[in-house]
Amino acid sequence: MKYFNIKRNKFSTIFKNINFKRYERILANVAEFVIFIIEYVFSRIYRNFNYIRHHFLKTYNKIDFKKYNFSRIYRYIEIRRYNFSKIFKFVDLKRLNFNKAYKYLDIRRLNFYKRSKKIILINYKYLSIYFVAFVIFIGLVYLIIPTFYSYDKSKIEKAICKNKNIECLIRGEVNYSFYPTPRIKIKDLVINDLLEKKNTLLIAKNVSIKLSIKNLLIKKKQNFKEIELNNFDTNIDLKNLKKYINIFTKKINFIPVTFTRGKIIFFDEKNYVATINDTDLDLIIQEDSKEAKLRGKFLNDNIYINFSRKKINNKPSTDIILKISNLNLLTKANYINSKNDKNILNGNILIKKDSHRFVGVFDYKNNEITINKSNLKNIFLNGKLEGKIKILPYFNFDLDLSLNSINFTKLYNHFLNLDDKNQKNLFRINRKINGKLGLSSDKIYSKYNLVKSFESRIKFNNGNILVEQFLLNLGKLGAADISGIINNDKKFTNFKYESNLFIDNQKKFLSKFGIYNKKSIPSSLFVSGNFDLQNIRSSFYEISDNEKLGDEDVNFIEEEFNDFMLTDGYENLFRLPKFVEFVKSITSELN
Repeated sequence: MKYFNIKRNKFSTIFKNINFKRYERILANVAEFVIFIIEYVFSRIYRNFNYIRHHFLKTYNKIDFKKYNFSRIYRYIEIRRYNFSKIFKFVDLKRLNFNKAYKYLDIRRLNFYKRSKKIILINYKYLSIYFVAFVIFIGLVYLIIPTFYSYDKSKIEKAICKNKNIECLIRGEVNYSFYPTPRIKIKDLVINDLLEKKNTLLIAKNVSIKLSIKNLLIKKKQNFKEIELNNFDTNIDLKNLKKYINIFTKKINFIPVTFTRGKIIFFDEKNYVATINDTDLDLIIQEDSKEAKLRGKFLNDNIYINFSRKKINNKPSTDIILKISNLNLLTKANYINSKNDKNILNGNILIKKDSHRFVGVFDYKNNEITINKSNLKNIFLNGKLEGKIKILPYFNFDLDLSLNSINFTKLYNHFLNLDDKNQKNLFRINRKINGKLGLSSDKIYSKYNLVKSFESRIKFNNGNILVEQFLLNLGKLGAADISGIINNDKKFTNFKYESNLFIDNQKKFLSKFGIYNKKSIPSSLFVSGNFDLQNIRSSFYEISDNEKLGDEDVNFIEEEFNDFMLTDGYENLFRLPKFVEFVKSITSELN
């Protein structure tokens, strides 16, 4: 053992030089012969045991115990004639002194150690090592024997894809490996979607089918424990998302599947939507529960999705957890089938993003979510959200956000703390976000307390934002409304608007804005123009009160507005003192 260095012998290089395919038939015959010998020996032992058992029972049955009357024998044995108590009288145990006997028996004189030296155990000190090595050798032989089997691709394809809606094709080689556990290795597996004219659903470069140790030598009885797909690409059509979920939730004989180091691509028909890279997906299938765990990279951020389905009181209950690390986003949802209609799902949802929190109760039917009750709260606002969100075939919504209050001062300061890029791209909306939003607030907290409340109707359409109505309550001063559209293009983002100002109390209005050189002003004012949200500059098309102002006056007001309100970007846009200076400037000049 000293001169046998296992580390010096690299068995992988040895096995590379051995062409197992040349000796496949011979080794297979040897393996079958070994199995035959083992079965033959045990069968002979079992037969001999049955032979002895059979003859013993045959002899035992021939004995007629009725011929022998054992009662006659017992008559001659009369135990009562023997009085054992009289015998014990002559035995006086007190007279026997055992201490004297112990004197002649000195156990210390007996040196068991010297006696044990005579037993030579040196010859057996490696017995345990030999036994362990023998067991390991037998185990390795047991694990290696399936290497010499040949596997039929068609049978493995059927075993992997038992569902009728998908089809498996093995383009590469199929081999057996006993390390790290017994498994069948497959190169280039393709899974096609039969419902969509054999569209390619998944491609995996490396596939491992883990085998059970039981019945490993009997190829027909080999049991598939788990399927592991490595380095895969899969395409998910959002239009058929419900179909993919049904494959997962239906009661089928499903082998546990693990996906590692792959890519999941989402698309809407032919339009690309998003990709999850470095994906690890585990499908855990049990009798009364199903669970899917996904980890990967989404938009250069870590994403985690957990989808589980269990039976509670014989009713399926589904839980969904979504986490995005750097975004600090957490979403939890739970839903069950409705008591009144099985096609409707009733559930609740929680969404947390930093200090933002949304809790709601919803119904789901025909790819549409109906929010019945909810509570939305963060450091800027709190209120309720109700309405409908349609997911498929296209994302659309019709929501009503009714706020109890909004802290405009905190919201505006938060906006100013954003960098220039985020400020300019604030109103750039994804073209796939389409819908209607009703937004209102009963109370507005601001430093200058100019606007008391507001209500609006906003529509999102292909990346553009249409402000159908935006009403501002100015309290006793009056009211104002704004309507327009924010057009988004690759090169620009512009807000074309029209606004009306209605003055109810002229004295308070003049006092609020420090205008003392006028006794009266028009009760209404109309302004139309364009606000460049990229370059942060305003242009006025028309300004009119009782009469339409001339172009010179309009141009003058435009220059003054840009100088006073937009010189420092958005810094002074909603500052009342700056706006008061602007109003004083134009009123004095217009006089």
